[in-house]
Amino acid sequence: MKTINEAIGERLAHIKNIKKMDGERAAEIVYKKHPKLRKIDGDLLEVRTQIMLCAIEHDKAPVPALEKRESDLLKEREEYLKENKLPEDPSSVNVHCDKCEDTGFVTTKDGRKAVCASCMKDVLENVFVESGMKDFVTYDIKNFDINYYKDDGVRVREFKGLRKLMEGKSDKSLMLLTGGVQTGKTYLAIVSCKYAIITGLSAQYLKADRLFDLSYDDLDVLKAYDFIVIDDYAAEVTNNNKIANVLHTLLEARLASGRATVIVSSSPLEVLVADSDERIAGKLRTAGTL
Repeated sequence: MKTINEAIGERLAHIKNIKKMDGERAAEIVYKKHPKLRKIDGDLLEVRTQIMLCAIEHDKAPVPALEKRESDLLKEREEYLKENKLPEDPSSVNVHCDKCEDTGFVTTKDGRKAVCASCMKDVLENVFVESGMKDFVTYDIKNFDINYYKDDGVRVREFKGLRKLMEGKSDKSLMLLTGGVQTGKTYLAIVSCKYAIITGLSAQYLKADRLFDLSYDDLDVLKAYDFIVIDDYAAEVTNNNKIANVLHTLLEARLASGRATVIVSSSPLEVLVADSDERIAGKLRTAGTL
């Protein structure tokens, strides 16, 4: 499992290395054309090294002369750069992405942080896959019809509730999303999970009956995720002792830390509470609803 911040961090480290190599090449080109600048910068490095050694050895006597030399070199350098119309840093290179300036994130029109789609599109797609949404490539936020329920704005209310939950603005950290079959619950769950990742949160989509496959290491990681969706939950899945234990452990830890968790089910709340493992039922009883 890899969070979006971890994935972006790896990409930015790669970009940094590329920029470093590009910068070294750019500096060498400048120095070849301007050997005087190379000498000035070399002398500056030597003087600053000597000042640092004096500090380490507590020898203050040479420092004033060294600082004067440094000041003279800086003045000479400034004049040379200005005369030859050179950049302050010969190794400076342009950013790879003008949209995010190589930070991986942009600010949306409404002031929210979002992953830069310009340079991190493939990173996002990979994280979506690693976050349990491999089979839902077409469930895209751009294609999400928030007015699916045209009569009473149910989907609008539910999506706003999910966004409020993932942003830590909800009174409850455990929420239930229930409704009949083919009412768009899974689509909404996937879209909300992708939205969380796009805003830089660690998020995971899980099918309830696949909780059986979680390793103890996976479970420990998921305890600390910002946002988790458990879809296709039915009371009978907790008849499996391992699933019941995993779900109990996961919910216990996340409730204690106030981390956002959504359980999606086609069954009414009263059925889930009545028929689930008693440990799970107790938690569902206190959950909020969307």
